[in-house]
Amino acid sequence: MPRSLVCLALLTLSVACRTAAPVAPDTVQVARTPAAAEWEKQLDVARFSSEPTALRQACARLQPRLEAAIQKDPADAHLHYLLGRVYFYGERDAEAGQEFDKALALAPEVAEYHYLKGYSLGFTQDSQGSIAELTRATELAPRTVKYWSSLGAALAAKQDKDKARDAFEHAIALDPEDAESSGFLGLMRLEEGNEAEALRWLAKTTPQQPRQPMLQYNIAQAYQNHGDHERALAHFQSAAQAMPEDWRTLAKLVQEHESLKQLKERDAARARLVKLNDEGKVDSPFFVREQFQEGTAKVMVAEHFKLEGDWAVRYVFYVETPGTNGTPVRWRLSLGSYSFTNELRPPGVTERTFHFDGYEEDDSHLTFAFFRGEPSFEDTRKLAVALLRGEVKPVSGTRFNRE
Repeated sequence: MPRSLVCLALLTLSVACRTAAPVAPDTVQVARTPAAAEWEKQLDVARFSSEPTALRQACARLQPRLEAAIQKDPADAHLHYLLGRVYFYGERDAEAGQEFDKALALAPEVAEYHYLKGYSLGFTQDSQGSIAELTRATELAPRTVKYWSSLGAALAAKQDKDKARDAFEHAIALDPEDAESSGFLGLMRLEEGNEAEALRWLAKTTPQQPRQPMLQYNIAQAYQNHGDHERALAHFQSAAQAMPEDWRTLAKLVQEHESLKQLKERDAARARLVKLNDEGKVDSPFFVREQFQEGTAKVMVAEHFKLEGDWAVRYVFYVETPGTNGTPVRWRLSLGSYSFTNELRPPGVTERTFHFDGYEEDDSHLTFAFFRGEPSFEDTRKLAVALLRGEVKPVSGTRFNRE
């Protein structure tokens, strides 16, 4: 069963991550006009609002005011910084970069300006520029935890693991409870195969901290692989709240609600996922509905959104069982409705015929059951489990040898 973690490339993710990092007090204080201070307050409130449109509305409201203020006072570094933030949150990265550059030209010793420029460069795939700016932020404000943590994330995204670990450990030395650095360190330890230490680091995280949704997703994935489904669900829910249209996260909610036997919640998450697919927002014909183990067999279940083609399939149970010499044996079970079978329906029968088949890697197969009309997932799963337990015999098929 796949156990690999999602890539740690945090700084190159979706717009949901753009609002994740809090603004820190700076060691170098920049004069703020009362209006600028108020605009900054409004921006900070909006970006952490639970209302999805709050930030977009705030940016639309503040952008013309900031642009007009800069026209009157182009030497105000903080106005350029605030306008850069507005552009950045609106995914206008080139314009954001120009404003951050203007702010830094006027106030090169402000660590926060270097920080946000470095953070923004991660979204334009300029990893070297991002690392350079974040490094400068740590030099100017060496006791600011988020600068070290963000530098570690940028280094991890570039796969410079040793330097990333050093940056995260520096952040932890400043704040032993820093959830972001703890989460990254835990995932790095897990990738290295040290699960016990990884889980000790991950225990410092919560569904509220860290704020980065993909880091929450990776933490949840780690707990799911460990079998701690309650913690996995809580972290996946945190990621889903920040990324409501990320279909992979919704699929994870379906899996974890299934593992916890929360069937009402499972069906609600699946309905949201199907709706996303109907809206054209899913780039896959199927999703992983469940992962479980039955005896020595590890099983991953894929559900296809639509019955399409001559060999239409609804569910595929991918099975891995121990083989000889330590080599796993991989095979699959599927519920399908095929054209040639439906052509043989008796006159007047309109319901599709479905059958449940087992396939070896060479596609030799056995058929274990036929259905008139589509069976539920629960009934299909029960049949799969019974087959894995050796309780169901085939009704037809070609060669299908089991080790």
